[in-house]
Amino acid sequence: MAQRRRPGDAERAAGVANEASGTVPQQGEPAADALGPALARLDNLEREFGHLRWLADIDRDRLDWALGALEGLTAQIEHYHAERATPAYHAAYEKAEPLVSVCVTTMDRAELLLGRCIPSLIGQTYRNIEIIVVGDHCTDDTQARLEALRDPRIEFHNLPERGPYPRPGIERWQVAGTYGANLALSLCRGDFITHLDDDDAMAPHRIAAMVEAALQTRADFLWHPLRIENKDGSWYVIGGSGRLEITQAGTGSLFYHRYFARVPWEVMAYRLREAGDWNRIRRIKVLRPRIHFVSEPLAYHHHGEHAPFVARAGERFLE
Repeated sequence: MAQRRRPGDAERAAGVANEASGTVPQQGEPAADALGPALARLDNLEREFGHLRWLADIDRDRLDWALGALEGLTAQIEHYHAERATPAYHAAYEKAEPLVSVCVTTMDRAELLLGRCIPSLIGQTYRNIEIIVVGDHCTDDTQARLEALRDPRIEFHNLPERGPYPRPGIERWQVAGTYGANLALSLCRGDFITHLDDDDAMAPHRIAAMVEAALQTRADFLWHPLRIENKDGSWYVIGGSGRLEITQAGTGSLFYHRYFARVPWEVMAYRLREAGDWNRIRRIKVLRPRIHFVSEPLAYHHHGEHAPFVARAGERFLE
């Protein structure tokens, strides 16, 4: 008859073995051989996750390439790289203080624009900038308040109408500001271009840091993480993975060579269920620029309760 195991027999046996080997586990600490299978399973899960991510990256790249082909971008790759090899293109990297164009779009939010966004631009330690503010048919006192600053680096342009955009909802949010952003791009005279939303702010050394990174690496397209404000006033960081992919880069984190001003925002991006900023980044990626990630969070996106969209009399809508 097999001897019945008494409670504690195995534990005492393990203790004797451990004592003999000089590896007696501390009280409450599991024996090393008990952790082995669990650690092995974790290792396997980590490898499987890495493999799945690799496969997802391949599928994402294939999809981006296919969309780029449909959008006519793949035909521009050779032209871009030919121009990138010219002295005129690289002149931006030879200047000690290249001109940086900062594009801002706004719509009847003078308090936020003048209280947060513009002061953070005027206060940049890097001084050789132009600030191009475009109103999406502003009807408030935005222009008068900007002119009162008497800063020759600031210029304001106001669109004669708003839109047309999709009707209120997530699709409108995805592409709001498209027309203003494209007008700002067309007016840029800088060697490099960057952006800021009218309710956000930059760290004082943000442009200086991005210029330095661009000149040192000769990268064409750079980005950095953002600090995001919670409702309780605390902050967290997004976009710190160093991967140029959706959720990791957006309008306020970009800094790039002026060549890419010719890649506009697309108001129809909502049809792909893409936000306008990511739609544009995805299309630029197809051209295969030299990219560089700056790991420091250099801009601040503040929490705010936005008023619901209210259509104006006679406003036109898409579809």
